[in-house]
Amino acid sequence: MTASRLIVSVTILALLSGVGVAQPGFSLVRVQAEDYEELYDHVPFKGTTIDIAGAEPGKSYELTVHRSELGLVTGCGLETEVLVDDLGTLRGEHELDAYYCSYDSMVNIMRNWAMTHPTLCMLDSIGQTYLGRWIYAVKISDNVTVDEDEPEILHEALHHSREWATPQAARHFCDTLLSNYYTNSSFKDFVDEHEIWVIPSINIDGYDYDYPQQRMWRLNRKPFGGRTGCDPNRNYPGGVDTCRFNQWGALVRGSRSTHYPGDETFVGPSGLWADCDYRIAAFFRQHTFVAHISMHSYSELVLWPYATGITAPDDAMLSGLGQGMASRMSRLSGGTYTPSQANDLYPTAGAATDWTYGWAHNVGGFPCMAYVFELGTSFYQSLSQVDAIEREAFDGAFYLFTHADSIIETLEGEVPPPVLAEMDSSSSGNYTIHWTPVRPEQNHPTKWELEELSGLSVSTDDFESGSGLWDLSGFSRSSSRAHSGSYSMFSGMTNNMSNGMTTKDPYPVQPGDSLTFWLWYDLETNYDVFTTEVSENGLEWFQLHDRYEGNSSGWQREAFSLEPWVGRSVYFRMRVCSDDNTLRTGAYVDDVHPVPLFVNHTVLSDNITDTLYNITSQPTGQYWYRVRGYNTTWDWNMQGPLEDIVVTGTGIAEGPTPEPLRTSLSAVRTISPGPFELSYTLARAGQADLAVTDASGRTVRTLVSGMSEPGVFSARWDGRDASGRRLAAGVYFCRLDADETVTARLVLTD
Repeated sequence: MTASRLIVSVTILALLSGVGVAQPGFSLVRVQAEDYEELYDHVPFKGTTIDIAGAEPGKSYELTVHRSELGLVTGCGLETEVLVDDLGTLRGEHELDAYYCSYDSMVNIMRNWAMTHPTLCMLDSIGQTYLGRWIYAVKISDNVTVDEDEPEILHEALHHSREWATPQAARHFCDTLLSNYYTNSSFKDFVDEHEIWVIPSINIDGYDYDYPQQRMWRLNRKPFGGRTGCDPNRNYPGGVDTCRFNQWGALVRGSRSTHYPGDETFVGPSGLWADCDYRIAAFFRQHTFVAHISMHSYSELVLWPYATGITAPDDAMLSGLGQGMASRMSRLSGGTYTPSQANDLYPTAGAATDWTYGWAHNVGGFPCMAYVFELGTSFYQSLSQVDAIEREAFDGAFYLFTHADSIIETLEGEVPPPVLAEMDSSSSGNYTIHWTPVRPEQNHPTKWELEELSGLSVSTDDFESGSGLWDLSGFSRSSSRAHSGSYSMFSGMTNNMSNGMTTKDPYPVQPGDSLTFWLWYDLETNYDVFTTEVSENGLEWFQLHDRYEGNSSGWQREAFSLEPWVGRSVYFRMRVCSDDNTLRTGAYVDDVHPVPLFVNHTVLSDNITDTLYNITSQPTGQYWYRVRGYNTTWDWNMQGPLEDIVVTGTGIAEGPTPEPLRTSLSAVRTISPGPFELSYTLARAGQADLAVTDASGRTVRTLVSGMSEPGVFSARWDGRDASGRRLAAGVYFCRLDADETVTARLVLTD
């Protein structure tokens, strides 16, 4: 018995002295159906307790259903078999297990790894859950405290509370590498040549609720709409591409996602609403993970994106590696795991692996082969079978992760929108536009396109003159209802839609700005929803509010502050998502402000091979610029955010009247290994704190803290945290807390 297994055993035996009885009343039923379409056509999922527990592709599905609704399944017209009449009767065996462990016990094991193997293993936290529990990760590498230029991989488990074998499989993965590092040359080479991050438990709040009572709980524990929890593996922002059916909240036909609060597959009121998902996403954005495994149970499957049924750009390699893993993972009853695209099990949106693959490919600019392992044959797997499941999970993961180098060599991401250097003004009209590529070693840009925009006008769009300022995906101009005049924009109303309207031009956000509009809606309560979103790049969207559903009882004015995006340019999007069956009227939008229009769009060049462009003799005025990149694999990607400059001319008779000081922060946006200056202004005397935070809001370095007089100041930062460790390339924030709080985004490059 290993040291970590001993810790688990002692802890569990102590905890199990007070084990309670799990909630009874649910049955497990096997239904013979060749595919999900056949199952969905016969079994009434909507508005019931019926949920899919597992499947044997091409043959059958296993469903959990409350015994009061058992007849809906047994009378569905397909061949059925009640495997367990009351799942509560199966809980006795596991109440005596000395194997499954509490989250606190798992953290103790992780701490023990870090103490026992200090040169190979480091314990870190990626943030807190809704209930304040810290989500811990371990990093395993030969120089574990150093960020080396090695392939990064991510191995995580337990998005769903009741899938108890998955954190144990993650524990086994770490324990195997660390315990055998000095005796197994394959493991040693693997650890020496990679940076391995393992997060054994994502949904800690849900697991603490389910363990050890075995309540069959799947969700997290954050309340919404009078119910508790959303499905953390339905709450990610989709595939991060331009396909409207591949995004958070979209419900393709038969989707095993829903907007109904408390349902087993509730997507949450907005993307990344689940705190654990928000933390994972922030952590992922700070790294360049080229391989990701998310462990679930059960069904003995290896699945890859996209779960919506959309074919991923790298489908050939996704399926090839998926088949390779599955062939090395033995089923408990013989044979090997089944490989398939995730929608073959059932279609859904908002899965973690869809997001990590899509964000990496489209926004991060690097390849990330992302997979789900559906381990074993039960949520609370029999103890006699867990060791075998752990070994198979290790074999599959080790196969993928040892292909990290070939993933990097074979694949590349889209060229991400580059980061433009900040510009202020020019008196001569002669200036240079600079930009910094994002991870060019992973996406290999060959040329750039620079576009100049000018003649900005901002209006309140009442749609009386048409919808020419918008890109429409299902929305249309309508005379059926209007807040003012005769026209508004109508969402349409059909089954399984994800219809939207998006501003054609981005809007440069100014201090004090809000997005306002009038809204009328009549949507099926808890099933069809309206959302308002913003995006800097047209790929990654952020909601300004939790979803609207039900009936607005007439026109209502909406107003949402744009303060988080001051100094940046954003697109606006309104969207309506519906499920199938019941339909209501839909949604209407009118009198939207601010709606931007740039009169002039001029491509200055689409064949720039450098990362700068010189402008000469520019007339007086204000100009905005944006850049997009090209590589030979994926062609052009989306346009990047705007950066503006004001050309003042040289005929100024006298200087401007000095303005009073205003607390502000003028941090550089793109920074390479420093040190470099961060300038800031204080309007009043008092306490001033200047700090650098990561994307999750955690302070990584305090630069200034103390009392200060008003004035203009600067601080130096070398790109390192408080311990002197060089931070990984990615997005950080500089935060100034004085008489007011001001933030600026920093992009740290290699």
